[in-house]
Amino acid sequence: MVLWAWERPEDLRFLEGQPVDVAVLLATVELTNTANIVQRRRQPLRLPPGMVPRATVRLEMRGGASLARFSTERISALADQLITLAIRPEATGLQIDFDARESEYDAYLSLLHAVRARMPPTQRLSITGLASWCVPGSWVARAPVDEVVPQLFRMGPEAAIWRRRFAREIPQPCQGSVGLAFDEPRAVPPGTRTLYVFNPKPWTSSDYAQVIEELPP
Repeated sequence: MVLWAWERPEDLRFLEGQPVDVAVLLATVELTNTANIVQRRRQPLRLPPGMVPRATVRLEMRGGASLARFSTERISALADQLITLAIRPEATGLQIDFDARESEYDAYLSLLHAVRARMPPTQRLSITGLASWCVPGSWVARAPVDEVVPQLFRMGPEAAIWRRRFAREIPQPCQGSVGLAFDEPRAVPPGTRTLYVFNPKPWTSSDYAQVIEELPP
């Protein structure tokens, strides 16, 4: 299990000794037509002694910008920026949180290849994804990543359809990991090896206990 620690004060010292990891939002990068605006984490985070978190960086398009219109040079510079933000001894890898639009898939693949080429071989590259990316022939099958985490929350009017599909299994090519939210239905799909959980509020020991209690045997 991995808890997402988002942009809010988090005291997770109650996790000491628990079989759980933490993915920490280190920064949000707002991408405009002309600039990359980095908003580093501003909220305090307390972890158990010795816990090495996973680093997460959120990418958001602003002002009508599109990754599809980024030049090769700008994609390369963005890859450098992501490495600088997230690859550090006190983190086990990089997770990119970006809701790419269909028109941006090829550019996102280029960015992921550029990031992967810059990462140490011992570091893992993970991306979050939309449930709709988990279909046969999806572009994510070509992504040079160790993990795709479909987010089965905040899915809008098609939520019930996707939950029924995932109730059978995690569809290819997204098998293995899944993201759920504490404040939405949390049925864990069969075949899940790594479960990420998002909480819109600061985590508490009782929240964590409730999630653990509901896990399938």
